Amino acid sequence: MGRKGVKGGGRTSGAEGRGDVLEGRNVVLEGLRSGRKIKKILIDVSALKGRADGKIGEIIESANGRGIPLISTERAELDRISETGSHQGVIAEAAPRGETSLTSLLKGIRGKKEPFILLLGEVMYEQNLGAIIRTAEGAGVDAIVIPKRRTAPLSPTVARVSMGASEYVPLIRESTTSALSILKREGVMIFGVEADAELQYYEADLTGSTALVFGGEDKSLTSTVRERCDGIISIPLMGKIGSLNVGVSVGIVLFERVRQEGVRGG
Repeated sequence: MGRKGVKGGGRTSGAEGRGDVLEGRNVVLEGLRSGRKIKKILIDVSALKGRADGKIGEIIESANGRGIPLISTERAELDRISETGSHQGVIAEAAPRGETSLTSLLKGIRGKKEPFILLLGEVMYEQNLGAIIRTAEGAGVDAIVIPKRRTAPLSPTVARVSMGASEYVPLIRESTTSALSILKREGVMIFGVEADAELQYYEADLTGSTALVFGGEDKSLTSTVRERCDGIISIPLMGKIGSLNVGVSVGIVLFERVRQEGVRGG
């Protein structure tokens, strides 16, 4: 594959403040695959020397097919624009993602599948949120509900750490208590995850319409949240440290759900 559709020369004025910025080959590629509206793609001129194959080649081919401007750019300029420090020679400027509500999402999947929702407390570290999104996408989560405040934004770093999974899993900003009320009305079984619960996560029936609620990086579930859950489950720990990273905890419990669904489906 050659350089068809790649504009040469010149320096870009940057992509800051003009929409969502996608950095890295996987992230840009998943943005294209998901049908996201991409305004333009900046590619390191050195990556285009000779035959552009692999992911860069697929990015070029997809962009050409959709009429997306491709701009050949010096690596120093990409370094200047990059927020993640790991752009891999490609940065895309995308239109802002449309927002949805939990009510609308549940309405959209009603009758098609049993909802699987993840609710998070205050996750302030972008790396944690990105890793959780990647795990959630792999486990088949339909949406992640996060607080309106005191949560990491869906930044280029979050998208980069998620390896493009943020293109597929909706992030819904809604208060936990409000979201739990909506889930209750829809008949979704709600499990809170806490370190001190007697019921182990693998003892609970996590199949069917399920929502899992986790606290933040430094906080447990509030008493109000606990009261609204149908059950509280925990992950047994054998060492001296009494807690796990929230992203690790999420992964353990989400994939127990995957295991149980596999057994259920038989």
